[in-house]
Amino acid sequence: MGRCILAQIELKPGSLYILQDKKADRALGLYNLLKSKDREILVVSRLHPDRLLEDFQIPSSNVFWLSNSAGPRNINPQNIGILTDTLIRLYEKGDAAVILEGIEYLMLQNDFSKVLKLMNYLYESVAVNHGMLVITLDPEAFNTKEFALLTKDAELIGEAVSIIV
Repeated sequence: MGRCILAQIELKPGSLYILQDKKADRALGLYNLLKSKDREILVVSRLHPDRLLEDFQIPSSNVFWLSNSAGPRNINPQNIGILTDTLIRLYEKGDAAVILEGIEYLMLQNDFSKVLKLMNYLYESVAVNHGMLVITLDPEAFNTKEFALLTKDAELIGEAVSIIV
């Protein structure tokens, strides 16, 4: 896949979408649209849960914070195994969607191969379980090869594309 789609895109189950944005606002704004479709939605973010609640009305019970701080809804960014298992278990329940913000942060905390394995595992789980994964990332944060590998199974959505659910 890995193609850039113009104008408008409708998010569909079984797919991985990558929003090419410098900020996560557009992806996080999808939370309430996805929730209105009676899906189980989980947000994994580098942004603090209080900010997600205040700015996007995302309840902390639907958020995992990528943080080195201890907490019941925190995931250490260096423990990609726990993140992978958590998300795959959610997809196995069926009809689930995840908004993932913080790939750049995961790259800072891990080597590229671990982040790529995470992406591959998640893509397979999304496809098999008809889930949905929306990732936001800044293309400028990656070299050409890394970006190509991270996005090879994804529908790329540029900044000018509107999204419907």
